[in-house]
Amino acid sequence: MKQGKLTVIGHYGMSLLMDVDHFPAVGETVEGMNLQIEPGGKGYNQAIAASRLGADVNFITAVGGDDFGSGCERDLSAEGVTGRYVIRFPELKSAYALVANSAAKASEVYVYPGAIRSVEPKHIAQYEDVIKNSALLLLQNEISVPSLETAISLGARYQVEMIYNPAPAREMPRHIFEKVSVITPNETEAAIMAGLDPSEPLDIDAALRYLHGLGVPNVIITLGGNGSCVSTPDGRWHIRPLPGDVVSTTGAGDCSNAALAVRYLETGDIIDSAVYASVASGLQVQREGVIANLPYKEETDEKYVSFGRKLIGDT
Repeated sequence: MKQGKLTVIGHYGMSLLMDVDHFPAVGETVEGMNLQIEPGGKGYNQAIAASRLGADVNFITAVGGDDFGSGCERDLSAEGVTGRYVIRFPELKSAYALVANSAAKASEVYVYPGAIRSVEPKHIAQYEDVIKNSALLLLQNEISVPSLETAISLGARYQVEMIYNPAPAREMPRHIFEKVSVITPNETEAAIMAGLDPSEPLDIDAALRYLHGLGVPNVIITLGGNGSCVSTPDGRWHIRPLPGDVVSTTGAGDCSNAALAVRYLETGDIIDSAVYASVASGLQVQREGVIANLPYKEETDEKYVSFGRKLIGDT
């Protein structure tokens, strides 16, 4: 891997996080507890996590003309994100999310995408030089399909490696997959992509066959409390989760993808990077909140030294 900028494309918005005893049945009202309000969005979470873990980060996003949107550059600057590329749509609202965390350690997330849905290929194309001069792109499904295609095509044109987190799950053109280096679905996303029943336990073999069949050389399926499965041209590995008590899983996937990208940018070693991702996300889920508890490089590196290779198991 070449050293340099990590570029993240995704949305910035405001998140309302609430604890509930249980998720409501239809027509039921459930009282919430421990309300937290903080910036969020998959892309924003990933950019902040990567910056805290030591990467030099670009973030391409879109905001509306509301008060939350006006705080985007301030929040990015405060977190050390040096490349701040904010597309503004004054007539629209920024993204909002409502996150409910149950006593059973499960989460439900409701998202109003806002301005990010108005991003078109022309908006991504105006950042061609940003992408060209990146060492790695970290992408997910928060922008439109045509806009994501444009980002991936530009990355491929300039031989920029790409990690693609296919979340939220949706149908994508088949030709994009052969251009990405790593794909990182969770169990549900992997099942949906492979045409399997997401309500059933994942058939990992079938999911991996499908994903590799798309042309992606490196596949990481995250398995929640069971860690992750890493499949490369050289073999398959099970990465165990970091030991510890889980408090909240909200944002764990974003933290994991950011840590994976940071380490992959540093080492080019996909197994080592998956282990580092397990350590970072393992630290994050042991505390409440998302942004407030994304780990920093020092504590993640220290925990990696302690556990690191012990998390690699047989499949």
